[in-house]
Amino acid sequence: MVTPAPGSAAARTRANGPDVPLQQEQRQMARSRIERAAWNVLADRGLVATVEEVAREAKVSIRTVFRHYGTRDHMIASALRAQLYHYGESLPVPEPNASLEVWLPELLVEVHRLNAELGRAYWELASLGDTLTGELAEVAAERRIGRKRLVSAVTKGAWHLAGGQGRYPRWLIDAFAVHLSAFATRSLVADFDRTVEEVSAMSAEVLLLAVRTAADPVQLSLMTPTGS
Repeated sequence: MVTPAPGSAAARTRANGPDVPLQQEQRQMARSRIERAAWNVLADRGLVATVEEVAREAKVSIRTVFRHYGTRDHMIASALRAQLYHYGESLPVPEPNASLEVWLPELLVEVHRLNAELGRAYWELASLGDTLTGELAEVAAERRIGRKRLVSAVTKGAWHLAGGQGRYPRWLIDAFAVHLSAFATRSLVADFDRTVEEVSAMSAEVLLLAVRTAADPVQLSLMTPTGS
């Protein structure tokens, strides 16, 4: 189930409940409909998505889209922010007594599923971030900050569940960064015809081996990766 982002149309509709005046409720429903349509168009068309395409997908007029969002960039930025919030809220958090072999594969299934679901716009937000301007540049910066926090948190969680002592090596966080990335999902799905489930299983196998090796002082002493 999609969790509405704070301030999004869906969140406001849910929060206001049955006492919302009819006109306001209809407005909120229309905005939520446009937001969902924008998600679909962005996943398929990427950041070149147009207001006309979103209006067609939402089955509303172009004028209605502009009345809710003002500009094309604001419409896209609002949809992307809602998607990024949903991404973070969808990932499983390990319990204190969780098993690394259970939690990490479950997490990776969700990560690669979301990477594939968010599609082209999410990949472009990452690859074109430095070339974007205005509100889209702001969203790209927010995505970058959120991704660094996610990778750091997942690496730290896996390290502790593996019994790691002290600070984990830098190469380990790099390994997690690669396998949590949308580019890993896209490359293996598009270029090697892997399913999301196959990508998730491969990432889990590689990262479980990596974190277990890094947490074992004997194994780690045999490794001398650059920048560890």
